[in-house]
Amino acid sequence: MGEVEADMGPFEYLWLTVFVIFVLVALVRKYPNELGTTTIIFVILFLITFLGMPKLPGLINDFYRKLFNTPLPQRQMEHLLAALFSLAFVAAVFASYAGRTFAFPGKPAAGWKGTFYSLLVGVLNGYLISGSLWYFQDFYHYPITDFGLLKLPLTPLGETLAGYLPPYVVPPMFWAVLVALMLLFRVRK
Repeated sequence: MGEVEADMGPFEYLWLTVFVIFVLVALVRKYPNELGTTTIIFVILFLITFLGMPKLPGLINDFYRKLFNTPLPQRQMEHLLAALFSLAFVAAVFASYAGRTFAFPGKPAAGWKGTFYSLLVGVLNGYLISGSLWYFQDFYHYPITDFGLLKLPLTPLGETLAGYLPPYVVPPMFWAVLVALMLLFRVRK
């Protein structure tokens, strides 16, 4: 019997699914709780894009070179960095949703306004979460495809969407500005 290969479908379908899940979560949790998660996402994106991505490859290579007297092969470095940044990002997002969360004070607006605000924040968080996870794959040349979990090439739509992933659109230092603004909104009376 021959092996049957499963067709995963276009790459962007996975990320669309993640996006929709977080929009639905926002509708349940309401926007004051989701804004706290948004703030944590801004923090971790700042740490990863401003500090981690520029510094960590050199540190890893130095360490690897000391151990094995050779630099880490490029594809292994891409696998490692995509995995490390994805795991750090997922851990921060999970922590922002688990237990006592960093919520904004106040009571959500009643009726359609509260639902609309929750939807808007859910769309933002869904974009930030699914888009950042996709970005770590895109930036490091899709290491997940080496395991056969997803297949390339991207569809034309996927190629277009990949150009608008959060860390491609927002410069690293701007994440820090967004964190400061969110903290100011949180503490205002």
